[in-house]
Amino acid sequence: MKRFLLLPLLALTLESAPAATIPSASTSDSISYMPVLLNQSAVCNDLKLTPIQKVRIDAVSAEYRAKVGVVSATGLFDLSFDNSAEKKLVAYQASCNQRVINVMTPAQRIRCRQIERQFDGGLFLLSPSEQDILKFTPDQRHKAAEIRSFDSAKAAEVQKAFLAGKKSALRKEIDLHRIQRTTARSLLHLLTPEQKTEWLASLGTPVKK
Repeated sequence: MKRFLLLPLLALTLESAPAATIPSASTSDSISYMPVLLNQSAVCNDLKLTPIQKVRIDAVSAEYRAKVGVVSATGLFDLSFDNSAEKKLVAYQASCNQRVINVMTPAQRIRCRQIERQFDGGLFLLSPSEQDILKFTPDQRHKAAEIRSFDSAKAAEVQKAFLAGKKSALRKEIDLHRIQRTTARSLLHLLTPEQKTEWLASLGTPVKK
């Protein structure tokens, strides 16, 4: 799966439920970039998207990619790029996610959330609605926020080193991906045994690639 590795990391600087209720449905607060996720043939086939749905999602995806390209270019070449720009991007992501959700049927939305969990792994636990579904305790929410803040700071250091010419583009992507994996593992470790069992069950059947 092709990912915008930098952007998910920038977005970070944003009694257990019965198993039957865990699947829920996709929501706009997801950390997934749904216009991009649903643009993959394996995901489209799994969700059984109709030709009309594909056209509408393609339009959102094209718009999303253009916006991401502009913001990414700004982040690479403008040293004044700050949190306000990042917040605008996160808000735009939520808007695009909602537009994609509106295209899908209720059943597709439920399956899409399962697919999001499969692709994002532990990172998906940063979604507030996912924390609500799993009934995170105040302590779990606090620790998740700490993990997010700490790893976001590390990602910012990687980006700063890249802008200063101290890291190559490849090295930057490798380091950011490593931070993502660390974040995912740390978040999964927050789950109780019961929560982890329920969350793993909520992944659904694997997407055929």
